[in-house]
Amino acid sequence: MKTTTAAIGILAAALLVSNVWWAYRLLDAGVSYTYQGASLEESQQALAQALAVIDALGAERRSREQVVQAVQAAWPSSVEPFEKDGVLWVGRLGLRFDAAGRLIEATTDP
Repeated sequence: MKTTTAAIGILAAALLVSNVWWAYRLLDAGVSYTYQGASLEESQQALAQALAVIDALGAERRSREQVVQAVQAAWPSSVEPFEKDGVLWVGRLGLRFDAAGRLIEATTDP
């Protein structure tokens, strides 16, 4: 009788431990997938905006306003463009213009 009770106790403890481990793994995977989805969306936004800049420039030089409008149209956002350290940030894309208003650099690094 003692052997059976001990075996049942050990099996119940093993079942409990394995269920806790599976629950932890499931929660961890859910959090990881959430961060992965956010990262994917940011990358898609930056790519869409970069392609919009390329299309806007084409063979001729466009004004600063035309480039910014093209980038905003590529990925509509509720965040307004802002300038920091000489770089105009539109979403995830940073644009640097010269004194004449021509695009000289596009970056995604803050």
